Amino acid sequence: MTSARTDALSQALFDFDGKSTGPLERFAAAHSADANLVAELCDFAASNDRNLQAAATWLLKRFGVTGAQLSPRQCETLLGLLIQETGWLSRIHVLQMMDTLVLPSSLAPPLMDALAAQARGANTFIRAWSVHGAAVLADQHPAYRDSVLDMLAAAEQDDAASVRARIRRTRQAFDWI
Repeated sequence: MTSARTDALSQALFDFDGKSTGPLERFAAAHSADANLVAELCDFAASNDRNLQAAATWLLKRFGVTGAQLSPRQCETLLGLLIQETGWLSRIHVLQMMDTLVLPSSLAPPLMDALAAQARGANTFIRAWSVHGAAVLADQHPAYRDSVLDMLAAAEQDDAASVRARIRRTRQAFDWI
């Protein structure tokens, strides 16, 4: 990556305050995602700084919409954020990207455990998207389908209308549900 782009990326990530995505939007508008940029963003996402994680995953999600591809190792890095203790912003970004990620067999058991736990959490966005993420996992690893069907049924009883709406969209997205 060029020095100027590296500097611009660092500046955008460090300027992100956890709320206003302006610095990230400006960076995304000015740069396209090549393999080097995706790799650097994955490195930032793997940092211990929750704000950097959130900023990097926001950009990865944004670039993912425009077709940026992640390697299996990069997918593992991002999925690790769902298994570890991380901030809710980076979690939601990764959950919203799950449809585009390859979920390795080696991570399936701890990922399913983490998603099931998050599906019972306090944050409605995380609850809804965790069930969707579990459905993506079960789509790639059919052994989890019965568990996910139980999660979907439980989530359909959720008090939050936003959770129930996400579950309806999840049911429509997979032909095995």
